[in-house]
Amino acid sequence: MIRSTSLAAALALSLAASAQSAKDFAEANARADMQPKDKLTSAYARSWEAFNNEQHLDDRDGCYDKGQGDLTQILEIDASGKVVGYFADKDDGRTRCWKSTYLGVVFPAPPFDPFYYRMKMQ
Repeated sequence: MIRSTSLAAALALSLAASAQSAKDFAEANARADMQPKDKLTSAYARSWEAFNNEQHLDDRDGCYDKGQGDLTQILEIDASGKVVGYFADKDDGRTRCWKSTYLGVVFPAPPFDPFYYRMKMQ
């Protein structure tokens, strides 16, 4: 009986965690739109950008040269600051490259989770 209770609790926690993750770009974009636009999110955006620029993440793997045109990327960031989801409005060499670059990177912890960080690239 104890094992089945523990298993049920673990399964419930697993389902709750997976329910937080967006399933595709449209859902991640909608969730990014629904996030508060306040001092906390603005401050987090500045700290995120500073960390990204210090690490040269957007250009360290040569991703810019693997495609062209405008695109939007959204990173799903968990409570620890880890990028756990990557979504883009197109699939090309750049987005596949940036997905590889960003997934797993640990940024400063966001003010809430999941946090959806949107980047518009040209």
